[in-house]
Amino acid sequence: MKRIFCIISIFVFILSSCGFFQGAEDGTTPQNRITPQNIEAQATQFMDVDTEYWARDEIHFLFNREIIRGYDDGTFKPGNTVTRSQAAIMIAGALDLELEGRPAPEFVDIREGFHAYDVVAAVADEGIITGREGRFMPNAPLTRGQMAAILTRAFNLSGTWDREFNDIRTTHPFYDDIQALAANNITTGYTSDNTFRPSRPTTRAQFSVFLARTLDDTFKPPEPTQAGELVLHHLNVGQGDSTLITTPNGSTILVDAGTQTAGQAVVQYLKQAGIDTIDRLVMTHPHADHIGGAVTVMQNFTVSQVIDSGAEHDTQTFINYLEYVLSNDIPFHIAEPGETLDIDPAVNIEVVNSGQAGDILNNASVSLYINYGDFRYLITGDAEVEAERRIVDNFQVASDVLRVGHHGSITSSNNFFLQEVRPKEGIISYGVGNRYGHPHQEAINRLRNNGVTGLYDTTGDAIVVRSDGTNYQIVGEQQPEIPPVEPDPDPTEPEPIPEPTPDPVGPTYPINVNTADKETLQHITGVGPAIADNIIEYRETHGPFTSIEQLVNVHRIGPTTLDGMRDEITI
Repeated sequence: MKRIFCIISIFVFILSSCGFFQGAEDGTTPQNRITPQNIEAQATQFMDVDTEYWARDEIHFLFNREIIRGYDDGTFKPGNTVTRSQAAIMIAGALDLELEGRPAPEFVDIREGFHAYDVVAAVADEGIITGREGRFMPNAPLTRGQMAAILTRAFNLSGTWDREFNDIRTTHPFYDDIQALAANNITTGYTSDNTFRPSRPTTRAQFSVFLARTLDDTFKPPEPTQAGELVLHHLNVGQGDSTLITTPNGSTILVDAGTQTAGQAVVQYLKQAGIDTIDRLVMTHPHADHIGGAVTVMQNFTVSQVIDSGAEHDTQTFINYLEYVLSNDIPFHIAEPGETLDIDPAVNIEVVNSGQAGDILNNASVSLYINYGDFRYLITGDAEVEAERRIVDNFQVASDVLRVGHHGSITSSNNFFLQEVRPKEGIISYGVGNRYGHPHQEAINRLRNNGVTGLYDTTGDAIVVRSDGTNYQIVGEQQPEIPPVEPDPDPTEPEPIPEPTPDPVGPTYPINVNTADKETLQHITGVGPAIADNIIEYRETHGPFTSIEQLVNVHRIGPTTLDGMRDEITI
């Protein structure tokens, strides 16, 4: 009878103490927690565990086995830390441990009346969690190393992995436990840098995944394969960015799609490469030179999922992109640092940046670190100094090849960043004669001074990087020196207005705002009929524009709208 009572007590404690149906944050006892409706609703969906969340299936598996629960606000909080007492409760539930008749636990910090007293007694008696120096430390975070020890003891795991983690020496106290987890294919560690990180706290999602893999082999990751090639195509899209990635199992990722005018060139390149499906369309950030061609791409290919930083923009280009995704029910996911794009077990693709509150759009760029065997590659969109600092502070991103940030701008490729990335090769995407002066000579100098021996640009044919996981090669012409491109000076006198030349295909970019008619002006990002009329009215009243910045004087054009127009206009 006591065992039944204790199991019910554990179940209630799981709902309250572990936060698995926790509503009151002030320590008050939750009321009316357990209902069939609550269980069914949470088994179906947690608000913060969407269909694409990496640990969704494992979380729901454990939920349905009544080993874990969610919060009664409909969330699971997968990033929260698991404590040692919570781990004890889940292990006891997973093993269906007998709680009655256990010896009193000899821990100075566990007394009768403690909510998990019987559970602690059981796991200690079984030798699963032994504590340290007479203390159980029930509220301390469970580290990843401790998790390994608990799982190997609880489920009698053994074995030796045929490899070593970079941060686990043979003298490490949890070396054998971590080796056993790896040998049983319960962990692959952090494949981006081949570490296990044993001192890091274990999150609820991580514990769920490890426990589910221990209980059910179907959750174990597939054995990685080194067959095939990883190929990265850096397209010529002018002053913009677009990179096609194909993995050894044939999966495809397109990172950015260039400007609106470059969209068709991207489509043509992909079709020539035999692409018919894009498994992940990654839009690093909302600037027009990165998302402008996205709609054209989505109109021509089946897109399995769009991955976005979540940053917003008020330009028409961004609105068109987002509306197309929503109206066509394309799965949409906001990237989070630390998660992976699980499309090929042989390749680890980790998100190392996606912005944070208060970021400028460039610093919200989704950045990916790709690891295939011994080959490593980093692509950062337009990430500038703040984002670069976050990346190197939070991730190990040493790379063979760097997709140089922000078209070779002085705002990116900072020395502290390059000293951590240590790339041997750099690939820069920019348009010849662009008005920003990209690439800036100072950025080129930093790359050279930090050991980049091979610099390539996309102003000619696409630059293609191929790797078999051991070696890599770059197909394309190396630029021994990339000269700086001086921006065009602002004219001191307005140029004469030429007769417009008909364009049967469409407007030629950049569009001259001093000469374009109403219809042509509407091809500029953010410019509709009303703003086009306002531009024409302004120049008829005040004369031709003498600088791009002067456009903010036009009614309904503010700094944000102008920012979206810059890449597509000239005077």
